Amino acid sequence: MKLKRSSLSLLSLCLGLAAPAAAQQADEAPEAPQASATPAPQPAPEPLVPATQAPAPLAPIPDLRLYLANFSIVRHNPLGLESQARLILQKRMFDSEAMVLRDNFVSGALSVKVNPASLKVGPLVEFQPVAMLNVRAGYEFVSYLGTLGFLQSYTTPLADHSDDARDLTETNAYSTSGHHFLLEPTVQAKVRNFVVRSKLAVEYWNVDLREGDRATFYDATLDTLVPGKGWVLTNDTDLLMLATPQLTVGARFSAVFPKYGDRVAEGVTASDNSHMRVGPMAAYSFHTDEGTMFNKPTVVVMTGWYLKHQNRQEAMPYLLAGFGFTSDLMGGR
Repeated sequence: MKLKRSSLSLLSLCLGLAAPAAAQQADEAPEAPQASATPAPQPAPEPLVPATQAPAPLAPIPDLRLYLANFSIVRHNPLGLESQARLILQKRMFDSEAMVLRDNFVSGALSVKVNPASLKVGPLVEFQPVAMLNVRAGYEFVSYLGTLGFLQSYTTPLADHSDDARDLTETNAYSTSGHHFLLEPTVQAKVRNFVVRSKLAVEYWNVDLREGDRATFYDATLDTLVPGKGWVLTNDTDLLMLATPQLTVGARFSAVFPKYGDRVAEGVTASDNSHMRVGPMAAYSFHTDEGTMFNKPTVVVMTGWYLKHQNRQEAMPYLLAGFGFTSDLMGGR
């Protein structure tokens, strides 16, 4: 049976394409004992009780795996279109049959993110010593192309950066580049078919802005004014149910907290550009085959209503649709 591996693999894909080497089960379970060909006659037979099958043995996890993970999204409120690809080399750290320790790995990857307004490329490393803890660290070189109104920067975090305001100043957009560093610890747990997962992202940005080191700029992914040189904290917390081997449903809470430090003049109250939203999400995999060039093709849909946002208090929610898959290049089985 593939239920356990398929469910965990689909969950991994819909939660960000981390694709750890989840615990596998054998394709076929041992057959139940068969009745005798010529049973002795019995005058008053007892009700038959089905024989219990032995648990399927766990298949070995590849010691070394090379694979490609791809995820493309379209988004509304804010608008967005992006394709993400990672080439990942994953190594199992140690052998263990304990379920808490079995899905361990360390990996290195080259990540590329492309959209009509920017390009991000850089290395990622990922570390999972136990099933409940995953830590990812990375660096991205970011190039803004000056298209579609991006990048626009401001002298203060108090600036109006709503969609309407940025449309009026679209001609002020310019091309530039910068550096993005990130650290993402994730804690996760699974009880029966239910999963809870929380990821904290600690990000440092260093972008070359016209207005200097104390300036801010609008980033569509974070949907807020980001310090040109400074920190941003984000959190995604999911509560999910593995409904079937192919379907995962649940809800996500997301929050973004930019840190401006002393960028606001003394005596002026800093604008709070943090925001929060919550809403349902679902992921469906058309098949759960692995070890191929087209593993787990999965559609993800997500919506979220803003609990707090300076510019998005209207009824229109955040909407996202995505499609992802992985391709095994080495050691997929």
